[in-house]
Amino acid sequence: MTLSATPTNIALVGSTWGFFFNREPQEWPTIAEVIEELIALEFGVEVWTNRGWEEPWLSPELVREIKVACADASHVSVHTRPENWKWNPHGLSDEVDLCALIGAHALILHPSSLGLEGPSPRPDFPGIRRLAAQAREQGVQLVLENTRDTMWALDLALDEIGDDPEKTNLGICIDVGHAYISQDAGREPIRNYIERYKGQLVHLHLHDNFGDDDEHLPLKEGSIDWQDLADTLKAIEYDGPAVLELQSQGDLPAAFADARNYLRSLGL
Repeated sequence: MTLSATPTNIALVGSTWGFFFNREPQEWPTIAEVIEELIALEFGVEVWTNRGWEEPWLSPELVREIKVACADASHVSVHTRPENWKWNPHGLSDEVDLCALIGAHALILHPSSLGLEGPSPRPDFPGIRRLAAQAREQGVQLVLENTRDTMWALDLALDEIGDDPEKTNLGICIDVGHAYISQDAGREPIRNYIERYKGQLVHLHLHDNFGDDDEHLPLKEGSIDWQDLADTLKAIEYDGPAVLELQSQGDLPAAFADARNYLRSLGL
């Protein structure tokens, strides 16, 4: 039996990432232009500071442009860059500084960013604690996102750092699409990931797939049961941001608008 569609306090947020997918670099909009488009669509913003995988670190001018564009956003977070998908404390420290500069309150990290994944993972837990303390001083929360089959990595981080985000400044992001293709959480992986980490859950990533590949499809184009997700979030009284990380071969702004309306119809 599904729950009612009474609206929650979840903030709907759009990721800038998909706007550069499957487009030639000469066709890329600026990051600031994408931010402005997402705000016009009534979304908060999760900023990827690179458009291509090897785009260099931001110039001061580009940081100013992003800061101005984010000024009217209802939510701002930053997703860590690909070069920091390994333990790189100096690079991550720079990203924390950037968050503070543009008014972002969260930095989203992959397990590999904290040295939890890789050929020979050796997490530097004292270094992670120092990074979390630096982030707290600047009003930024570190948020660890699940990738495919990484329940063990999230558990390890929480066991070593602590499982109270208020004390540790380390929360959890459940990426619903990544959970759906995982084999480490039983027959209802999305629900099981969310319920397992409900005490640390501060962030969500939403996109669709068919249970095999990480396709980042618009909502309803895969086989995820979005009604069940909505019911699960209501049951745990989740009230944080939900970030749409969408790719589309078609009209991406229209896909965002459709997802917004659909999620609102589910009471999210």
